[in-house]
Amino acid sequence: MEILRENFRAMIFYNYKYNLTSKQCIDRLHLVFGNEVPSNRMVYNWFAEFQRGRTFLCDEFREGCPSTSVVAANVNAVREMIERDRHMTYREIQASLGIDMKAIHMILHDHLNVRKLYSRWIPYNLTEAQKQAHVK
Repeated sequence: MEILRENFRAMIFYNYKYNLTSKQCIDRLHLVFGNEVPSNRMVYNWFAEFQRGRTFLCDEFREGCPSTSVVAANVNAVREMIERDRHMTYREIQASLGIDMKAIHMILHDHLNVRKLYSRWIPYNLTEAQKQAHVK
């Protein structure tokens, strides 16, 4: 079972309010959740935030691009784009979705397992005969 960050933050906040040290908090979390706990540094950082008076446990809104553009919606959008037009380029995908080249590369090569072959996007796992038939 995966536990959300906010849930761990609530547990850390509870331990902070209970006047435990950050080390005791880490030990308690490891005792209950094992390897699923956040890093020691993260617990120390949250203890420092609580000491500064922060009580809001959710991430704060930040301006700018999201930390990652490789999300299911973008993967599906890229898949649909290259299925419609196998001659689609990185720049056309970037102009359409507004995501960076690195994210496009990750989506195409890591998630969709395609590569540019004869100026078309062809799946990796095809045999040579299938690739030739796909290009024609």
